[in-house]
Amino acid sequence: MFQKLRSDILRELSPIRLLLVNAGGFSSNGVNPSLSFGLNGNQIELLRDVGVECIAFSQTRSEDISTVAENLGIELHEAESEITQFYFKMKSEFSLLDHEIAFICRDHADLPVMKNVSFTAVTPDAPLEVKSASYYAAYGSGGHAVREIASLIIKSKRYPNGWSE
Repeated sequence: MFQKLRSDILRELSPIRLLLVNAGGFSSNGVNPSLSFGLNGNQIELLRDVGVECIAFSQTRSEDISTVAENLGIELHEAESEITQFYFKMKSEFSLLDHEIAFICRDHADLPVMKNVSFTAVTPDAPLEVKSASYYAAYGSGGHAVREIASLIIKSKRYPNGWSE
């Protein structure tokens, strides 16, 4: 079967150089070793191979969040109370433009940052207002959403005309 990414998603994902993740939805059940595709850092390593960094943040400190981020190989910034300031800090630190940042979001507090980036993905557990402001609805939550969006970014960069499975 031949699949193609929607051309609008290709346009949005091809310039991405940073995947920013609200890790508030990570939990220990987000990493389940019994899943056949696993949630290890392989997808994040592949993301880095195509020139994209992945940074997660949370407004609180949590062992569950830290564990999932560590298993995925994602740099985690905890206790970030002001999300917008964190966004601009990362943007400056990596010398990026808004259209070079993808954002996986899930909370009302994410809405101001969502207005800046060109590609946003929302997790299934996000409130309706956040979902309606998002560009893409991920099928998975927590680490699964990160893997899903990372996979889309990788495929958009490697196969700009689609890929076969």
